[in-house]
Amino acid sequence: MSKSLCILVARLFALSVILSLLSFSPPTASAQACDRACLTGMMTRFINALVAHDSSTLPLGENFRYTEDSRNARLGEGIWRSVTANGGFRQDYIDTRKQVAAAHVLLREAEAQVLYSVLLHVSNMKIAGIETLVQRVGAGGRLQPSELGKPIRGMNDPVPAGMRNSREEMIRIALTYPEGLRVGNFTDGGTPFAEGAYRVENGVITADQTDPRPHVRTEHHCASRHHFQCGGRR
Repeated sequence: MSKSLCILVARLFALSVILSLLSFSPPTASAQACDRACLTGMMTRFINALVAHDSSTLPLGENFRYTEDSRNARLGEGIWRSVTANGGFRQDYIDTRKQVAAAHVLLREAEAQVLYSVLLHVSNMKIAGIETLVQRVGAGGRLQPSELGKPIRGMNDPVPAGMRNSREEMIRIALTYPEGLRVGNFTDGGTPFAEGAYRVENGVITADQTDPRPHVRTEHHCASRHHFQCGGRR
């Protein structure tokens, strides 16, 4: 993914990771670190355990904490009882410095789709905490996920050397997006969008300059960059 496209997509989810981390302590220097493959594997183990309704396979820390929709819960409760299958879509966001693995996942409850957001915090090779958000998509809902049958465009493309933002830049850029929401438009919020920007909302592209479908370009105001600059949200 290019430096400009990173501004549009990858950093937006980074905000939720940053905010969620506030409830956990950072890893100590003496703790054993979990590398990228390890963190990815932790996420796979969690998703598999969830779908199998069996949390006994998870390496949980001594003071483990679990939340669902911002409420303290226990593994085995909530969606653990109702999920029936893995929906086949998963986008990971790995932060080795903070020992965090986050993901957007498509699950199923019988025929219903579930948009599932999960963040794992790992400490000394064990899961110290899990934060989750559950969004169920009804059959009659206005927005039906249409972009989750394939990888998100550009999200997993490598960033060429010399085009990468620093960690501090990524945090600063990510925070301009909720600021645009807060003030009512992204121009005043100082949110930088590039040409060719697009937004995936609830599994649907709601703004995309390059999409050939007229309703994507016009129904949602404008091409992404100009959409955000001409008011931002409806």
